[in-house]
Amino acid sequence: MSYTGLGVYQQQPPKRPSRAPLWIALAVVAVLVIGGGVTAFVLLNSGQTTTTAPGPSSTTSAAPEEEWQPVDDSQAGLVYEVPPSWESTGGSASGRIRLSTSYVSRPFQCQGRSMIQAQAMSGSIIDNDPEKVGTELVNRIAAGGYTVNGSPPEIAEPRVQPVDGDAVRVSVEVTPKSASACYAPKATVTAVALRNGSKVSVFVLNVAEGGPHVAEGPSEDQVQRILESVRLS
Repeated sequence: MSYTGLGVYQQQPPKRPSRAPLWIALAVVAVLVIGGGVTAFVLLNSGQTTTTAPGPSSTTSAAPEEEWQPVDDSQAGLVYEVPPSWESTGGSASGRIRLSTSYVSRPFQCQGRSMIQAQAMSGSIIDNDPEKVGTELVNRIAAGGYTVNGSPPEIAEPRVQPVDGDAVRVSVEVTPKSASACYAPKATVTAVALRNGSKVSVFVLNVAEGGPHVAEGPSEDQVQRILESVRLS
């Protein structure tokens, strides 16, 4: 896929039929993110005896959670997991970094556009500095994905967190200067970069936070699960 601003991209034809471009959501309406699950309530009788015959007992249980999708990007040398509803969209490039795999959250419609709340990508580059690669990638995606009507977003200073071994996690908070009713008020772009022989393997997660369609994207717990699942294959 190729970026054309605001997270829009064209899908690759081999995997699924082409459709309208998908846009990463960003907006002025802040909506509370509520991590969800199904809670089962079981009503228990007091156990007192009565003169009437007891009715048949029944139990209520939560529906089993769907299995997450394992992603094995052999070209990047990475494996990770994404939620079951996410869709594969093929590869692309971001500057000098080739992104060989991409998954997006469930698309939704807003004002005639097909949009998404989150995207996960992985790739690699010949380099020996994971922090430099991760920082370069998050800044490029933040600037390209959240420039609206020619106005670049505000991008905070990168936060760098060492991970086990020769790996780092780099994240930036993004605030667009222009938005509309479809979009979320901010975003976070996070990369996990790992030294892998003569190259750096890198994973990046782009999440629009808040907005009227926040339920279509990952919860905070899901974001952490995705990031913590990244490892060398």
